[in-house]
Parts: sequence; C-alpha cells; structure tokens
Amino acid sequence: MELTAVKERVQSTASGLWAKRPGFLRGRGLLITGGAAAVIVAGFMFFGPKDDSDPYRTAAVDRGAITRVVSATGTLQPLVSANVGSTVSGPVQSVSVDFNSQVRAGQELARLDPTPFQQRIVQAQAQLAQAQAQAAVANADYQRYQLLQQRGFASEQLMTQQRAARDTARAAVASASAQVASARTDLGRSIIRSPIDGVVVDRQVNVGQPVASSLQAATLFTIAQDLSRLQANITVDEADIGEVQEGQAVQFTVDAFPDRQFEGRVSQVRQQGVAESGVVSYTVVVEADNPGRSLLPGMTANAEIVLEQRENVLRLPNTALRFRPADPELVAQGQALMGGGQQRGRSSGEAQAQTRGERGGQGGQGGGQRGGRGVTQIAEALQLNEQQRAAAQTAFDNAMAANPRGQGGSGDRRGQFRRIREQVIAAIEPTLSAEQRTLLEQMRAGNGPRQEVRNQAVVWVLRNNKPAPVLVETGVADNGFTLIHSGLNEGDEVIIGGGPQAANANQNSPFGGAGRGGGPGGGARIRGT
Repeated sequence: MELTAVKERVQSTASGLWAKRPGFLRGRGLLITGGAAAVIVAGFMFFGPKDDSDPYRTAAVDRGAITRVVSATGTLQPLVSANVGSTVSGPVQSVSVDFNSQVRAGQELARLDPTPFQQRIVQAQAQLAQAQAQAAVANADYQRYQLLQQRGFASEQLMTQQRAARDTARAAVASASAQVASARTDLGRSIIRSPIDGVVVDRQVNVGQPVASSLQAATLFTIAQDLSRLQANITVDEADIGEVQEGQAVQFTVDAFPDRQFEGRVSQVRQQGVAESGVVSYTVVVEADNPGRSLLPGMTANAEIVLEQRENVLRLPNTALRFRPADPELVAQGQALMGGGQQRGRSSGEAQAQTRGERGGQGGQGGGQRGGRGVTQIAEALQLNEQQRAAAQTAFDNAMAANPRGQGGSGDRRGQFRRIREQVIAAIEPTLSAEQRTLLEQMRAGNGPRQEVRNQAVVWVLRNNKPAPVLVETGVADNGFTLIHSGLNEGDEVIIGGGPQAANANQNSPFGGAGRGGGPGGGARIRGT
C-alpha cells in the first residue's frame, strides 16, 4: 500500500510540473521527473521495511538404525611377522630376494662371504687332529703302564697319573670336535634363510654391505607370514576404553581407499595404558580380512568400534534438539514445560524427604534426584516386581533419613551414595529369585547389561505455522539421530531450523543471521537433571 501511494504521488507531481513548464522544457522535465521517481522507488525497495522471516525447516520423525561408536586411529600390521637378522659377521656376498618376494621356510635370503668361516673350519680340524694324536699317545702309555702294574712294576700312584693323562687327552679331542662343529655352524649361518613362509615386506641389506653381529642383531629382512589378514593396533582414550570389549565389530577406512569400508573384530584389549602429554590411552588390537590384499602394512586405519547398535527404533534428527525459536515467550514456554517434566519425574521417596526437610540446600536436592534414579536403575537391572520395588523404595527412604547429606565434598557425597545403594540391595536381597541373584552377581562384577541413560529434552513442532514445544524422552544417539522413547510418534514433523530473526539481533552483523532460530548458536539442547 505504501509503495502504491508513493507511485501515485510521484505521478501527480510529475503531471503538475508537466502542465506548468513551457513546451520546449517539457521533454527534458519528463526525463528528470522519471529519473527521480525511479530513484525514489529503488530507495524504498532497498531501504524500506522488509520481512526478514524465513520459513521453518522441518524433518519427520522416522524409524531406522542408530549406531553408537568410538572413533580411533591406528596402524595396520601383519598378524605374524618375523624380523630376520644375522648372528655372524661379514660382508654380504649376495642377496637372493627383493621386496614383495614370496619365500618359503628355509629358503636362502642372502649369503655372507664364507671364506673366514671355511678357514675357521680348517683350523678347527687341524686342532682336532692334533688332539686325537695326543689322545692316542696317552692311551698307549696307559695301556703299557697297565701291563707293568699287572707284573708288579708300576705303583698305583703312577697308574692314577697315566689315567688322568688319558682322560685329559680325550677331553681335548672332544673340545676340538666342538670347535669344528661350531665353525661349521657359523658357516651355515653365513647363509641367511627365511624362518617362515611369507612375503618380504622390508629389506635393509645390499651386496657388499658389512654385517656386524652383536647382542641385538640388526634386522636385515622383515617377512610377513600372511597378508590375507591384518591387524590394526588402534589407540583408544581412557574415557572410552571401559565400553570396549573383545568381539565387538569394527568398521574402518584407509586414506588409500576413502570410499571403501572394511570390517574387523576386536581381538584384544591391552591393559597397559600409555600416558602421553597427560592423556592416558590404551591399545586395542583389531583383526580384519584383507580382500584382494589391497590393504598394506603401515596404512593408517580410521576406525569406529561399534559399542551399541539399535535397529528399527524411533528417532529424530539431532538438529531438532539444537533448535530454539527466537521468540522469548516461546522459549519461556519450553523452559516451563521442561521444569514441569522434571517435577513429574521426581520419585515419591525424594518428595517425602523434601517434605520432612531432611535435606537442606541445593546439594541435598540434587543428591535426592540422583538417589531416586539409582533406585530405578537397580529395579530395572534386577527386574524387580512391584513388592520388591516398594521394599527398595522404603529402604532408600530409611537410608536417606539416617544419612542426611548436604555437607562435605563431592567425593564424600559419592561415597554416601554408594553406601545407600548397598543398603538398598541388602534390604531386598533375601527376596530375590535365583535369576535375580544371577543378575545381582553380574551387576556387582560389572558384567551386567549397561543401563541406558535417559534424558528429557524439548523439541519444537510446527502447529498453525507457529512452533509448539513438546517434551520428549531421549536415549542413545549417533552423529545424525537420537533415539526417542516417548513424546513423539512416527511421522511427526519437528523443526530443525529457519524461522524469524530475533528482535535484538545485530543488524550490522556481516553474517546477517545472528540469533536466528536453528542457526549456529541459535539454541541448545535442554537436558534433564
């Protein structure tokens, strides 16, 4: 309407000017008047009031899979590999294999110069011959003195000396024989052979290179036994290692094949932690098939350990939990709804304790909330019936009355929570069935099923083109979706972004979207306590 009035006013002014000006000026005046009108209209369009509202973007609540994972990286290695070195010294005379050569156990890999070892054999054989000759002389002397003793011409002391000389000569022969065997062994070791069947993945020796043996032999070749299966030693942070167990599925990719996904299994969780820059991590060994031997040792595996996977569950996009409308009144409605949900979720034992005034201050109130959830978790873990649940609640109320909280540090409060939990379990333990006792043993050992943490959140649905808050109960989540336990149905449309800009937004912001509902920082997920 305002734009039409401006146009009409411009046209009226132009007509009046046209009528008053002389004829030879009317053409030029018409051009000037038309230009002025165009400038006014353009200025109104660019600088006049604008409607900055965007349409709300929605997404449907659907059913699908949710996978909770732990991300980590590691290096691919062969399952079995052998580092081949040399226990003797000498220059390399020949190398029989190269990188990627298939070898068999006992096959020659390289050969050292055998000349010094052959000379040692000749020397040892000469010493053996000398010892054998001396042994023959000593044995002949012993035989002659033995005949003299039989005739009474040799004393017993003389016979003892001759016997010792004979045994010494025999020992010298044995020592010389061992020297010959050792020299022959060193000659055999000058030929470096493969200890296993496999493929040469590394070679650190060339012809003419001297090899020096020491207490720790240098690695000349690295042989992988079987590259059809590999293992990845991935590093997991201490915050996530508690949920990693042997047998869990692992999905990983490598930079060489970014579009391919490989699968494996956790075969070992090593218990020795490694501290680096104040961060403790643990090594998890993952075994995986190597189809087509496309994976190579040394590649970096970007792995995801599957901790939990839910199929065909009700879910909503995570962006719906981050959306918050710009209107403060609507935000207040959501906060009020959230507060009402928390109030309804309090246990009856907590409400009674608050009525009795046994817990003062905010710390006591928070402790009651945690304790109430603890009773619920025990009931779910042990599958308690109604009578057992009531007994557990009564034991909890009595423990709370006997152990008022609100003072002391957080460590002291955690210790009190554990003691109250044990008192509740001790009160209901005599009433447990055999199956429930088994569940109790598993829970105490830490092997029972993981209790899922449920949170309350407010999401917004579009009703009459206006956001309306809905209180939902959420469960596990992955990178894209969150499980919904209650509050929404399949097919409901939730708001994930868009909407009018906040009234107090910075109009001069270069981004132009500060404070807009659903944008970066436009809203935060509201969690239950």
